[in-house]
Amino acid sequence: MKTNALLSDLAAITGEQHVHTGADLAARDPGFHPGNLGADLAVYPDTTEQVARIVTLCAAHKIPVVPQGGLTGLSGAASSDSDSLILGLRRMTKIEALDPRANTAIVQCGATLQSVEAAANEHGLSVGIDLGARGTATIGGMIATNAGGMEAFRNGSMRARVLGIEAVTATGAVLDDLTEVPKCNEGYDLKHLFCGAEGTLGIVTRAVLRLTPATTATTTLLIGVGDAAAALAITRACRAVPDAEVLQTEIMWRNYAVTVAAEIGLSHVLGFCDAPAYLLIELSAGDPDAALETLFGDPAVGAAMIDAVVAKNEKERAEIWRIREESFIVDNTVAHCQWYDISVPLGRIDDTITAIDTRLNALDPDLGIWVMGHLGDGNLHYTIGNGQPQPPARQAEIADAVYDGLKKTGGAFSAEHGIGTEKRASLAKYGDPEKLRLMRAIKHAFDPQGIMNPGKVL
Repeated sequence: MKTNALLSDLAAITGEQHVHTGADLAARDPGFHPGNLGADLAVYPDTTEQVARIVTLCAAHKIPVVPQGGLTGLSGAASSDSDSLILGLRRMTKIEALDPRANTAIVQCGATLQSVEAAANEHGLSVGIDLGARGTATIGGMIATNAGGMEAFRNGSMRARVLGIEAVTATGAVLDDLTEVPKCNEGYDLKHLFCGAEGTLGIVTRAVLRLTPATTATTTLLIGVGDAAAALAITRACRAVPDAEVLQTEIMWRNYAVTVAAEIGLSHVLGFCDAPAYLLIELSAGDPDAALETLFGDPAVGAAMIDAVVAKNEKERAEIWRIREESFIVDNTVAHCQWYDISVPLGRIDDTITAIDTRLNALDPDLGIWVMGHLGDGNLHYTIGNGQPQPPARQAEIADAVYDGLKKTGGAFSAEHGIGTEKRASLAKYGDPEKLRLMRAIKHAFDPQGIMNPGKVL
């Protein structure tokens, strides 16, 4: 695939310095998935026109195209092999326009969440979505995976933040759907097909984002609770506090919190109580002291919590958040873990946790189980392992133990990390047959040659 003619054609589009091969490419950081740099050829355009010319070239030669953003995905959606071309979008970082009157921003796909958030903050606005990988995750990648994060329970996932897109399709044609208004009923809403498609239908090159007023946390609490039901009761009470808004509501079960805190030297943060789970909740309140007085004076809160601490300064707030956000620390203590990302209806979280624990213990009582997640929308993140590599058959059994029954309860086996390569078998097993048929038909209609990020999702 890597011929001199192809290299020359790519160099003519982007400049030779933006075409990378062999050892130069292999020396780069592969990001969160070891298979991301499996290809031996990568090209980095900086305009939509260059992306379109590259895809046109690949379509003519039937070369598979793997789009890549910040390489923070966990499901293998950006993984590549020796037969494919990596189309990296890291140079397309412009924030082209930001309108504080309309609360919108037009950005290129390679702009990071952090950079767009900083630009929005200058006008008292926010993207309305937040991730631990905010400094690296790109807007294009977040659209491709329909990223969720810690604010999705109040602002929606990435699909809710996108008003319009520009995308390069599998033929190299450019779809211009950069709508800047929330009301647009002009036929099929194609942009929503690209949100969550993981680059299998085309490459999003620019987007119009819906911004929201920025909010600042005035109160950060870490509350020991017995279970998710208690944490939800406290969250409901927080929402009832006058002149206060719940900004974040995260939950960490004990094994996760204790393991991460110990590994990063923050065990003292949890020293206020030994609890089965910890609720991390942030409020924005006009009068923080009055808000706390109302909250802790609520009998429902007193009945639901074991004990609580309130961060007294930014240092204490940052320490609490480090325990929540440094989830990969678990791998420092237990090697070869597997990660799972599920959604559960709020009223069924405790039953689901118990059922999964029972199935995993029956499968292998030596498996360690670490759980945390976004309480507000029922998104739970599991880390599971016993320090030993798991053969594929056992990995499938562990996945089944986590996913079994989710569909019947109205949940989802993939909440915010996408399908990629890691969950294709699970999608085939747990996906509705008619939904899968329609997805394949859509894929074929958009990409009849099958060159757009092949081997992902379907």
